[in-house]
Amino acid sequence: MKHFLLFIMLTASLSLSAWAGGKVYVIQTSPLTCDFCAYDLELKFMGIEGVNEFDVDIDGIFYVKTDSSLKLDEARVKSLLLENGFDFKGMTEKAE
Repeated sequence: MKHFLLFIMLTASLSLSAWAGGKVYVIQTSPLTCDFCAYDLELKFMGIEGVNEFDVDIDGIFYVKTDSSLKLDEARVKSLLLENGFDFKGMTEKAE
């Protein structure tokens, strides 16, 4: 019986998170030259409330997953990149 209840609770929590939705921002910059640079940017983005995941492609493409309540505007992202020595080549937003 305990296993059944645990299964029900786990299934419910997974389905609720799927309904929560979210956004994925694809941000383009110049290709990265070192892993430390990517890690530093990860810390900056993960410090923003509502950012859930950060992934980077060595070719200079960042994937930022957020809660549906967070809206990352282009000016904020551009400023964050420029402050950390990166250029800003563009950004797109899509539903998760």
